[in-house]
Parts: sequence; structure tokens; C-alpha cells
Amino acid sequence: MPEIVVQSPNLEELKKEWALKLNILPEQITLEVIDKPSILSRLWKVKVIWAEVSQTPALEPSLVKKDGSKYIIVLGEGSRLFIPSGQVGEVWFNGVLQVRPFIVKPGDQVEFQPVVQKGHLTWELDIRFQGLSVMAKVKHEPAGHYILPESLPGAEEINLATHALWENSLEQDEMWNEAKLTSDLERLKIVYGIKQGIWQEILRVKGYKELVIAQGTLPVPPEHARLEDFVGSPQEQNTSENKKIDFFASKLHVVKEGDVLARKIPGRPGIPGKDVLGRDLPAAGVKDFQFRLKKNVCLSPDQLEVIAACSGQPIRIDERTYMVENILVQNSDVDLASGSIEFPGDVFINGNVQDGLRVFVGGKLEVKGSVSHAEIRAEKGAKIYQNLIGGKVIIGEKYVVRSELLRLVSELEAQLTLCLQRSADFGNSPDAINLKPGQCLKLIIERQFFELPKLAQKVEKFVIENKHDEIITEGLIVSIRTAKHFLSGLGPLELQSTPFLQRVNQALGQFIENLTVELPDKLSFSVNYLQGASVECGGSFECQKGTYNSHIRVEGDVTIQGVCRGGKILAGGKVQIRELGGSEVSSTFVQISPTSRLHVEYCHANVVIAVGKEIFQIEEAYRSLDIYRQAGRVQIEKLRANPLL
Repeated sequence: MPEIVVQSPNLEELKKEWALKLNILPEQITLEVIDKPSILSRLWKVKVIWAEVSQTPALEPSLVKKDGSKYIIVLGEGSRLFIPSGQVGEVWFNGVLQVRPFIVKPGDQVEFQPVVQKGHLTWELDIRFQGLSVMAKVKHEPAGHYILPESLPGAEEINLATHALWENSLEQDEMWNEAKLTSDLERLKIVYGIKQGIWQEILRVKGYKELVIAQGTLPVPPEHARLEDFVGSPQEQNTSENKKIDFFASKLHVVKEGDVLARKIPGRPGIPGKDVLGRDLPAAGVKDFQFRLKKNVCLSPDQLEVIAACSGQPIRIDERTYMVENILVQNSDVDLASGSIEFPGDVFINGNVQDGLRVFVGGKLEVKGSVSHAEIRAEKGAKIYQNLIGGKVIIGEKYVVRSELLRLVSELEAQLTLCLQRSADFGNSPDAINLKPGQCLKLIIERQFFELPKLAQKVEKFVIENKHDEIITEGLIVSIRTAKHFLSGLGPLELQSTPFLQRVNQALGQFIENLTVELPDKLSFSVNYLQGASVECGGSFECQKGTYNSHIRVEGDVTIQGVCRGGKILAGGKVQIRELGGSEVSSTFVQISPTSRLHVEYCHANVVIAVGKEIFQIEEAYRSLDIYRQAGRVQIEKLRANPLL
């Protein structure tokens, strides 16, 4: 029995309400109380239960009588509507042909004349698309007729289409067979592309349908040879995104030797087709192309890739012509519009280099104009025709780094050797009877070699910053760090400090013995005027007019044809200066190696000159000042002169 749980303030009203909803008497509804009204709720919670009442009258089936080729349907009790169907046959009622649903009553007789058809299978062949396809318009009607069962189920509506059944027969009208299909194809000379199982597909057709009987093969087009470019548009590079990039970065597209500039993807020939008549349909020919090569490029062994023969700027002259330019000519200033320059070959700049930019060159560099607060690096030499104001210049970075490394390691090894020797002597003296070796070492460092820990720290920083250089090995880094550890803080007091420092000292000595820095003869840096700049050169340095307040470190010779006022000069070769010093505000310092020679045509007072570690203060002005070392002693040749006006 159906039931539902509801809430209501009045049980009698609830019964009447649900009796009206269910269309039954209130007495047929039973209420089971679940919760009574309380302080929290004033509603009854009850379960409503009622009995279902069947109101559907019984329907009698309709009887079917066969009268020859037609059927007589006697409608049963409850029948109200009859629905005919022209697809299964004709329906007559009271002598009138019925094509639409009509009203009936029990006991009425309806006449049904079923559809009877003879078998029919024909087709019409049609060659389409200039012989690429053969279509068949197939008409297939199976032989048979519709029948009715002996009775129809009782229902108010009787739909004839749902009760009529199809029954096959052997009465054939025009039935073509597979031999007929083969004959028609031969008559039309169809010899290619006939579908497998087409006859079974024709037999499955019901009514009318178009089928593909045969289909030709279209030619497969060829794949033409394609160019895969890695350089860019011919001649001009795309600059549409200049506003989105770092203007101080290099905008040059630079390749290394062996890089691929372009690649040809070979084409593939097409495949010929064939129509249904067996005629060949040719495919188009393959389009190929050949690379055209200019300087500094070559083809790969398979002739499919353009390879850079040297490092430089790749240039695509036209669609298939490539070259690599190992000399860059900049016919404008190096500014925000051009960006910085990073190029592996020689660079010629017919203009100025502006503030904040950088020029890194793997070969030689020439700047026709001036350079202002920029960073310049050239591996094989540089020449600035005008002025160099501020910034930093490194010429022959590899030689600069190695020379500085040799100098620092040599200084560390020399001081460490002397420190260990004096520590051993002090340990053997009567004053150190109660001291351990580590304590002796620490006392010697604090009293006589207090700068040694700072030197070890300086050397460590230098080797870490330049560890990309192949001569700075992991073993050297470990040795420097070991020296720093046992020379700083409480390191000397450790038990194994002295033995470890002795091994480090041996390793440093061996490194110095094996390291040789050969400066190239033609490596040089030439500038017209220098002010407030930092210069490091692995070769020679020449300035035509003068230098002011600049820091110059040169591994080779130094020639200043004008005034050198303020700043520092550290030179590994001979130094020639026309006028040295002269400013009472800016100090001037010149340091040469013990094997070098300094020549100054006019030297002002208050100039500091160092030969190796020996330092001399020039107290008054001199002409033709020559300083050099001979027979282990520093020689100074000079002529006293009045100060220049």
C-alpha cells in the first residue's frame, strides 16, 4: 500500500485534503501518528496510508478473420480508435477507404487489404568525376505481403502498423543477379577499383539507394624539398621586437664553428593514380633546390646542411645563399639602437661607444670615435682613435688572468715559505720550549705575517671568480682553500696545520714551476686619451696624449707620449712616459717588475715608484729619470730640473 509522511496542524483537515488529492473517500485513508505537537513544533507528524483502487475496465481482444486475400477485423470491448497505415495496406470501413484515424465502437467490422508486392532488383550505373568513380542507383523491393495474427490485443487505440507482419514469398518480377552486374561492368570497360563484397551490399539495400561500385585512385602529390632556416630573413634581421628586449644586450646573431645555418629536408616523389577504366593518372614532379655558398660556410657530407666554417655573424644573402662574416663593421655608434656587441671575430666601429654599453670581441677591435663609461674586451688587441673616458677595458683576458694568477700564487708561495721557515726556527729556540708547533705558527703569523691570511683570502676569491680558465684545476682550488683555512683564525692551532701548510706550499711551488705565460708579440692596446678608466692588458699599452686618474695594469711595455697624472700604472715590461705626476691632489703611482726599466722625460715631485717590492718617493722634479735594477740593486739616473710652468 502506498504511504507518505507529512505534517499538519489538524488531522481531520489532513484527511480531507489527501482524499481530494487521491480522488478517494476519507474513510479509505489511514493516519499513523509519528510525532505529536510540542513546544518546539505545533504540527502533527503523521504517515498517510491509502489503498489503490483500480479504475481501468477490462479490454477484450479484437478477432481477425481471413477472407481470401483480405482480413475482417471485429473490434473487441473497449476499442475506441482505429489507426490505418498505407504502408502495410488499405483499410475500409462501412465501404469507405480510410487513410486517417477514425472512431470505432465494440463490434464494428473493419476490412484490411494487405500490400502484396513482387520481388524487384535493378540498378543503373553512372561513371562520375571523369572516370574516378562508378555509382549504382539500386532499386530493391523484396517479394512478399503483410499478414495479421488471429487476434489483436485489447486496447482503446488499435494501430495497424504495429500488428501487421511481413511475410516473404517466391513471386519475382525483375530480379537481376551478380552475373548481370559483372556483364554491365565489362560493357562499360570498368576494370579497376571494383569494391570487394559489392554484391552483398546491393542485396542489403531496402528500397532505393546509391552505392559506389568502383573507385579509382588519385595520384599522391609529391613532397617538395623544404628549407629549414636557422638564420632569419635575407639580409635584414627582424627588429619588430626591439622594444621587448634588453637594449644593453647584444642584438647580433652569432654562431660558432660547426653550427648549422640551414637544412634541406629532401622531397619525396608522388605516387601515380589510376581511374576505373585502368588509365594511369600521373603525379606531379618533385621540386628540388641547391644551396649557394659564399665565404666561411660549407656543406655537410650528405649535402643537406649548411655548416659554419668559423665563428661569426651568419648572413642569409637571399633565399638559398648563406655566408658567415668573421669581421663585423659597425658604421654607426654603439648605442641603444644597435645594442651591445658580442662578436667572436674582428670588429671595426666607425663611431662612438656610448655609456652603459659593452663590446666583447674575440679578435681585434678598432673604434674610430670615443668610448664613454663602457666595458671593452678584446682578445687580440684594440685601438681607440679618440678618447676613453671611464669604464673598463680588458685586452687579452686570458693572458691578464693567467699573469695575475701567477703573480698572486707566487706571492702567496713566497710568504708562506718564509712564514713556515721562521715558525720552525722559532719552535727550535729556547723561548718556545713549552709551545706547540701550532702555537709557534700562530705567533709568527700575528707578529710578522699578519697580511698573509688576507692574501690567502684574496687568492681564493680570484681563483673562484676565474675557475672557468682551464689552468685553474680543482687541485689548485683545494690547495688555496686549505692555506686560507690553516692561516686564518684558530686554524694555525690545529694539530695538523703545519704538515698541511707544508704540502700546500709544495703544491703551489709545483704549480708555479709548470705555469708559463707567453705573451703574444702583437697583443696591444692603443688609445688617444685616457681618463678615469680601468685598463688591463696582456700585451703592450700606448697612449698618444695622456692618462688621468686611471688604473692601468699591463703585462708588457707601456708608452705614454703625453702626461700621466694621477692613478696607478703596474707594468711587466719597460715604461716610457713623457711627463709623470704634477697634481698635488691626485697621487701618481708606478710599479715595474724587477727586470724592467722606467724612463721619464720629466717627473714631478710626490710621485711614488716601485721596482718589485722596493718603493721610492720622488721628492723633487727631475728630467731624464731612469730607474732600473742592475747587479741586484736599483739604479736611479736623473737630472735635477725646475718644475714645469
